[in-house]
Amino acid sequence: MAQIFDDIFRTLCEKNSKLLIPLINEVFHRDYKMTEKIELWAGEHHVLSGNQEKLDKRITDSMIHIGDNLYHLECQSNPDGSMVLRMVEYDFHIALENAIEVEKGYEMRFPESAVLYLRHNEDTPDEIQMTVIFPQDQSVTYRVPVVKTQQYSDEDIVGKQLYFLIPYYILRYEHVGGEECMSEITREYQNLYEGMIDAREAGMLNEYDMSNILDFARRLVEYVFDGNQKMKSEVSAVMGGEVLETYADRMIAKGIEKGMEKGMEKGSMQMMIKLSREFGVPEEKLVERLMEEFAMDREEAEKACAEI
Repeated sequence: MAQIFDDIFRTLCEKNSKLLIPLINEVFHRDYKMTEKIELWAGEHHVLSGNQEKLDKRITDSMIHIGDNLYHLECQSNPDGSMVLRMVEYDFHIALENAIEVEKGYEMRFPESAVLYLRHNEDTPDEIQMTVIFPQDQSVTYRVPVVKTQQYSDEDIVGKQLYFLIPYYILRYEHVGGEECMSEITREYQNLYEGMIDAREAGMLNEYDMSNILDFARRLVEYVFDGNQKMKSEVSAVMGGEVLETYADRMIAKGIEKGMEKGMEKGSMQMMIKLSREFGVPEEKLVERLMEEFAMDREEAEKACAEI
């Protein structure tokens, strides 16, 4: 899988882990609240190599513990016929490491697992499976549901609170060219943006969640359309100008306003600089505002920032 997809997936899991809760609800038919306590477990396991001479490291994308249940999610950019083999291996080691002693030996429980396919085709199954045959003709069919992210429309994502999927939404347009889709892209991202605003006002998302979702969405637009400069420019203009940067700009303005207000109350430019930074105002924006409010030239404003 391309590194950018993996990086976004793992970062959202680690930094915005509550976004996983609606996804788990959707895949495993649960009803967890966004306030549910969620723990991310270490995803690194060591196994003997094929020649039994050294330990190889296996890293799972995410292991999520909620209540008494353990969930395992893997993210793939494309369908992979061998994925079920890796899932069996990962889940076996997860179960083995969490085995418990019972009255007659030990018990190991496999996690509830799923694979997210960022792309799919008509042959992609709804689940991957493997039959495991034990001695005495005992057999178990191991099944892992497949989440086809491109099957979720903007309305689905907002309605089911699947904000975790927003950064990957642009992939549905990676093979589309021309201006005929621009109005559709604009409309859909406007819906996604407004859905996030509503979720923030309802307390389901916070500013940090929104900031990361929007930032990763911008990065994937640049990645997806890297070979098509026309589409890259047009889509980036829609997302970066008309929709996605609206939130970031509003936060910047809010930070400057609060920093200025409180700084002036204290009668201190230094206080204004400190408070503006606390509200996440980018340094360039802060320099420009100092130049405007205190009649400084750029060198003086940059020096003032550097001294605080």
